[in-house]
Amino acid sequence: MDIIIVGAGIGGLSAALSLALAGHKVRVLESASALAEIGAGVQLTPTSTRHFWKWGLGPDILEHSVLPESFNVRRGDNGELLGTVPFEGFEERYGAPYIVIHRADIHQILHKHAVNAKVQVILNSRVAKYDFEAGSLQLANGEELSADLIVAADGINSSARKSFLSETDDGTEKTGWAAYRTTALVADIKANPDTAQLVAKHNCNCWVGDKSSVMTYLVKNSQVLNIVLSHPDNLDTSEWTPRQFKDELQQLFGHWDPSMKALLSMTSEVQNWPVYQVRSLPKWVSESGKFVLMGDAAHAMAFYLSMGVSMAVEDAEVLTECISLYQRSEKTLGQAMKVFETVRKERAEIVRDASLNAGNILHLPQGAAQEQRDRALKDDGVSAGTCVSDSDYVVRTSYGIGDQQTRDWCYGYDVLAKVHAEWK
Repeated sequence: MDIIIVGAGIGGLSAALSLALAGHKVRVLESASALAEIGAGVQLTPTSTRHFWKWGLGPDILEHSVLPESFNVRRGDNGELLGTVPFEGFEERYGAPYIVIHRADIHQILHKHAVNAKVQVILNSRVAKYDFEAGSLQLANGEELSADLIVAADGINSSARKSFLSETDDGTEKTGWAAYRTTALVADIKANPDTAQLVAKHNCNCWVGDKSSVMTYLVKNSQVLNIVLSHPDNLDTSEWTPRQFKDELQQLFGHWDPSMKALLSMTSEVQNWPVYQVRSLPKWVSESGKFVLMGDAAHAMAFYLSMGVSMAVEDAEVLTECISLYQRSEKTLGQAMKVFETVRKERAEIVRDASLNAGNILHLPQGAAQEQRDRALKDDGVSAGTCVSDSDYVVRTSYGIGDQQTRDWCYGYDVLAKVHAEWK
């Protein structure tokens, strides 16, 4: 098939690579004049690395990433360890490791492999207009393009989504949370006795407090510490100076674990990112099946389960499989893409809601609910009870990755089995 993908982010390049490896002709349209991925660190769960390994990215990813030993949740005020999740055994249990990597590195790796698979990436190609049923589009420069299938992977601020749904708004909604994102050099951290222990091992560390949290992990060959500081989304920081950001971090987190104040004094430029999600959409696919939304354009979510990249990668795998099944069957493309929508929409929306629930659980104030969360962190979620359906994870009283049942639900999902069951 001849396929156009709009958007050359992680989701778009994942889809491009998966489809190209399956033998399809793939063009990726990117509105920017150069490929660049904003942000710093990203956590790749086994849900994503399992497919990356299948596509042949494993050696390159391992060369540029860090394999943390554990995920540790600590009390914000004194650093007390509330719970720990060892990553040893993840590859055996889920078929792939848990990895942390700089976002720019995974983006470059995907781009390299996509180009090697004969994907054509076309820059300066902003889409001005779509014909969703015909599978065609017009670029801002007037050029018209058509394909058997157009895949919109243009991110949370998707213009394709807004045009497709004819919405009066952009389809996004606030989660109530925001995150200050910054980094610090590991050399500086090691040189200070108050902070050296923070990078002594390759661990993910998460400090939790009343309506706030701090997440750290190593990236860039362990030379940089990625720092994400969550807080209520109740401030307009668009006009803030670097000094105001630094002062705000010290006010919110400087009284925490003594190492935190010292760490924050070493940070580089700080940016504030309000956390948005895409609400449940009425549809992802056109009637003809010649247009489909995927990735953050369809289901952007809060990062508190670290499943955003994983969901886009699952989308890519399902899209490729649905097209493969379509080509060997008598079904129409519209029917095949409806299978894609049915399988992915349900899964993505429940993971989105569970991700926001995990953030709310992470930031509980003092009280009975926080005490229940802390008990669950100590026993790997056993005290939180047994989940019998997907919807149970949306109201789970334990915290995300610190709960064995939630990990199995997120990372052990057999996406191709779901496709084949729905196809029948």
